[in-house]
Amino acid sequence: MRIGIYSKVALAISFLVAGSEASAPLFSLTDSDPTSQEFKRNYLGSYGINAAIEPRLQPEDRETYDAVLPHLNSDLEEAIRILVDWVEPESNAAFNFLLGSLYYMKERMDESEIELKLAIEKHPSFRRAHRTLALVYAHRDDVPKVIEHLLKVVALGGGDGQSYGMLGYGYLREERYRSALGAYQSARVFAPDSFDYKRGEAQCLLNTKQYEQAVALYDELITDSPSNPEFWLLQGNALLALDRREETAANLEMARSLGGETFENLSLLANIYIQNESIGLGAEVAASSMQHAKPGDADVAMRQLEYLIRGRYWEEASGLATAFEKWLEPKLEANQAREFAALCAAIDLGLGRNKVGIGVLEKVLEEDPLNGTSLLLLGKHYMESNKYEESEYYYERVLSVESFRR
Repeated sequence: MRIGIYSKVALAISFLVAGSEASAPLFSLTDSDPTSQEFKRNYLGSYGINAAIEPRLQPEDRETYDAVLPHLNSDLEEAIRILVDWVEPESNAAFNFLLGSLYYMKERMDESEIELKLAIEKHPSFRRAHRTLALVYAHRDDVPKVIEHLLKVVALGGGDGQSYGMLGYGYLREERYRSALGAYQSARVFAPDSFDYKRGEAQCLLNTKQYEQAVALYDELITDSPSNPEFWLLQGNALLALDRREETAANLEMARSLGGETFENLSLLANIYIQNESIGLGAEVAASSMQHAKPGDADVAMRQLEYLIRGRYWEEASGLATAFEKWLEPKLEANQAREFAALCAAIDLGLGRNKVGIGVLEKVLEEDPLNGTSLLLLGKHYMESNKYEESEYYYERVLSVESFRR
């Protein structure tokens, strides 16, 4: 038989971030944002043609190249006009690439894609054309195509920090964490202090359960940005996975002081305190969590309340119930409201307010005759009051509740 609220309640320690175990929200890019002007300048580099790995200019190409060259750093529209007038279907792929790059710089992405694809069709190993086409797809948020062309860049010997960084972010968005980790580690060979690359690598370490390494890298990120609560929380994930709960609690408290208060974070902090037998502190934090709770959080909150009741921490449970009533009760569904009423009645019984508690439980049973928690509480109350017939009556009714028979 299931023993309801007096059974052992396992307050499962969950990770701080919703979703899969140890996952984290995708972060916004800062120093490696492919849409930034600085990134474009650094990534595209010179418009000159690298004859060693790209289509060679033939003598007949020189006139076009010399005509457009003076405008590349001063008047991109004029450079585009010249190329549009002069470039023909059979022209050198280098000019398609150049025109596609200029269109990209002017954010004319459709035209850029057409020219870059023509360049690659004419010269499949055109590395810089693959690089720039990857950027076009990055602007369109087409992650699979970004990855496809960046892999071409790497295969053609163009594995620089920016390419590996973009590749890592693409893999991260597709939740291919091991691939993303390898790409970010390669990117950091070129730019070891990049904030984005550190952040990406740390997130991948967390998602691949390499918790010791994740803790160490989050130390660096916290040093770089000590007022960012997210880093304290994510490092807390790793510390919790290593069962370093006191350090986890310290991280949660730091995040809390920096404005990182959510129901999930505070609920976890409360669980840690309660399991470490700091009951008063845990109940206080749990009560604070209620103002951040959403309707879907009610069951978790009631499990915390149930835990305190099971331990007979009546005053702490009463304080938590008051906070629950203020912040969450208006959001409850009918069955949750009855369950909460039964838990409040358990507190009343524990504090000696028997008449109030019994009245609430009987009212719950009027609405829901198979409310197992209420039946169990009444059975236990009458047993402790030596009213065995009444106790047996309620215990027998509990046996008719499917979920309480196991």
